[in-house]
Order: sequence, then C-alpha cells, then structure tokens
Amino acid sequence: MRPNLKTLGIALLTAGAMTYQPLSAQNTPVTKSEAEKLSIQLEESMKNRDPDPLNHLIYFPAFLTRTGSTSHLIDNVDTLTKIAREFGLFNIGNRTLEITKNGTYSLVHSYLNNDEMHLLFRAFGEGGLNYQDITLIKVKDSVRAVDIFSYELGESYAALFSYRIDDLETPDAHTSMTSREKYGTLFENAWNLKNYSLVKSTFEKFDDPTQHDKHFSFQYMMACQQLSEKSFKKSVDHFISLYPDEPTVYLLMMRKYADTKEYADYSHAIDKMDTLLHFDPFLSYFRGNVVMTLGDLGAALHFYQDVFDYDPGIWQNTEKLVACQVLNNDLVQANEAIKIYRHTPGYRPELVESLYADYPALK
Repeated sequence: MRPNLKTLGIALLTAGAMTYQPLSAQNTPVTKSEAEKLSIQLEESMKNRDPDPLNHLIYFPAFLTRTGSTSHLIDNVDTLTKIAREFGLFNIGNRTLEITKNGTYSLVHSYLNNDEMHLLFRAFGEGGLNYQDITLIKVKDSVRAVDIFSYELGESYAALFSYRIDDLETPDAHTSMTSREKYGTLFENAWNLKNYSLVKSTFEKFDDPTQHDKHFSFQYMMACQQLSEKSFKKSVDHFISLYPDEPTVYLLMMRKYADTKEYADYSHAIDKMDTLLHFDPFLSYFRGNVVMTLGDLGAALHFYQDVFDYDPGIWQNTEKLVACQVLNNDLVQANEAIKIYRHTPGYRPELVESLYADYPALK
C-alpha cells in the first residue's frame, strides 16, 4: 500500500549531473505533480536495481552554490568534480542499493519548507535503515536535487562537501591557528584510519565552539560507540544537548540498542524518530521486534500486522508476521499473508519458498 502522502514527481535527468551549465529557471517552484512523477521514477529505478537516476539526481552547479563555501576552489569545477567523485556524490544510488538488498526504497512523504519541495525516502533492507531527505529544484524542464540530507551520514551532502573543500585550504601562516585548524586534520586522519581512541582524545582537545560543531560532534559520537557503552552514552548526551531535533542520533541509537537489552532506550529512540519524521508507519516493525524480544507475542503480532497493512512488500516484516502467526497457530492467517505478499509487485519467490521450508505446516 502506497502512503497517501505521495503527492509529487518529474521528468527526470535530461542533463548530466557533472556537466557545469548556467543555472536556468532555478527559482521556478517544483509542483506537487512534478515531484510525484519523480518519486515514482526513483522508486521504480531502485526496485529494478538501477542506481543511475539517484546517482545523477544532484544538479552540480546549484549544489556547489548550496555548500556556501568561500574557498578559492569553488570556481574550479574540474577539481571539484574530481573531489565529488572521490567523495561519492555521484554514487548515492549505489550505496542505497547496498542498504535495500531484499528490501524497499519508498517515499515516506513530501513537504514544503522555505518554499522548497522535499521528498523524504526510506531505504531499508539487509543493509540496515536510512532516510534521505531530497531538496528539489527546477532546472529548465526537469526536476533535480540541489541537496540530499542523509540520516545515516548525519548531515546534508552540501554541508559534508563544504567540509571537504575547506580541509583542502592551507591555513594562513601569518595568523594564529584556530582549534579546528590545529587539531582538525589529526581528527579527520584518525577517523579515516578508524583509530577511534585517537578520535575521542583529539575531539576532547578542541575548544568549546569546535566541540559544538555538528560534524565533529557526530563523528565523535560514532567513534565512541566503538569504544564503550559509557563513552557512547556521554557522546549521545553531548550531541542531544546541542541538537535535540537532529534525527541521526536517534537512528544511531536504534542501531546501537537493537541487539542489546536496553529496551527502554531503544523504544525511546524509535518514538523520537517517529516524531521527527512526522510519523512513519514502518517504524512499528522495530516496535514489534522490541516486544517480541520481551516475549509479548500478541503485541508483536499487532505491530507487524500494522506494518503489513501499510506495505505488504516489506519482506522482513512479512517474515516476522508469518512467524508470529505460526507460533500463534494461526495457519490460515499466515497463508493469507503469504498470498498477499505473492501478489505484491517485486515479490521474491525464493523468499516465499524459504518460509515454507522453515514452516512445513503451512503447505
């Protein structure tokens, strides 16, 4: 079942993402029908395992303006294009395919913010969970993205790319170095080498303004989760005190606590994420996982059924629902769920066969 908030689209990608052209009609608002068309195209392309539309959705000239960078490199398009390739800006679709293996890429909803049209997509599958908030612009007769906020990365691609450009700047030898200039390279090198202890100790040498920077605070939090539970909780408290409505921290907490017995923290993170998303019915899948772990089969059935009614094509939820129904000796309902799933576009017959293999009583 497709969310009723899906009200958008476009005629996609007529110009190459890395071709620098003058901006055209950029101030023309994107209509709901145009955004609807684009959202359908993106869903279909990902369903067909074709990453190219998402890979090349960002319109590079407008994206560079979006970074707000004052670097002398901002007009050097060849250099910036090379950096963008290394950065992964034109491989967003490939990364999304990794996440959505045996899963889905679906529109959660669209919304208007500061006169800009946004599409919020959920990517879920064997690679985990991520959300992409895509900001749209009109370029001639097509609709493109000027930026994408990845919940997984914790910031928009424009913000992250701006950091990358700034890191290439050589500090002025005649001026005193800021805390970021003094320790920033060491911090980033430690992060790239996965030396999480050094990331933590370097972060703690930053001055207060740098420790309040969202980019560094997020990486610090990611490093701390690799070190100890105490360090992670301290870093989470630090981040939330600065950015209480940033969704990435709650997504990270969901991942961290999913396989632990921190059920209260896990449930709180799910609920907070749901609030920030302005409601995503899919999150009840994770609520079902929580109560199933606690042994409440009835509550788990309720949550899994809600998600199934919302979208029977989410295989992982359908699998859990059928398992609960079998445990509850509801074989008729279990077979009915399988039947509905088999009539869902893009269903995987081998996954259905695996269910029958696990639960012979269904045949």
